[in-house]
Amino acid sequence: MNRREFIRRMVVTSTLAVTGVAAIVELLARTGSTEQVYQLPTVQSQSTSQSSGQTTSATLTQQVSTPPGYVLIGPSISLSGRKSAYFTHPTHGSSILVDDNGAWKAFSAICTHVPCTVQYSGGSAISCPCHGATFSTGDGSVLGGPAPAALAEYGVQIVGGTLFVTATRIN
Repeated sequence: MNRREFIRRMVVTSTLAVTGVAAIVELLARTGSTEQVYQLPTVQSQSTSQSSGQTTSATLTQQVSTPPGYVLIGPSISLSGRKSAYFTHPTHGSSILVDDNGAWKAFSAICTHVPCTVQYSGGSAISCPCHGATFSTGDGSVLGGPAPAALAEYGVQIVGGTLFVTATRIN
């Protein structure tokens, strides 16, 4: 191997190493959210055996009828002390609840730019860690970045300690 070939190989190797390190740093930055991700517990069933004498979240939800046009998500106590939580919408999939100045708002958790899970970034913004799009916690509208449309929003009701969201989007 001559000197020219050696230098070419060293440049290629160095470039690959730097690219690999940059990719690792980028992945760590995307997953390094300061807020702990919280998934709401899902309600498995609306019926349980009453003979056991145990009270479960499913039996508690039977005491409250589902409002028309809404679907059951779970007990609202799960949100106590939190500013955001993820849940699975029965029809629309991955979704996020955020506390918008004391009022709970529900949105699709999938960025409208590229399918990537958005995160509550504090204050009045939801952000996409993949390409930097930001959305309003008030109505899901685009605040910045490459996202072409607002996040789908669902209505939220808390009735008798039970959390419900609309079956269809409201925006």
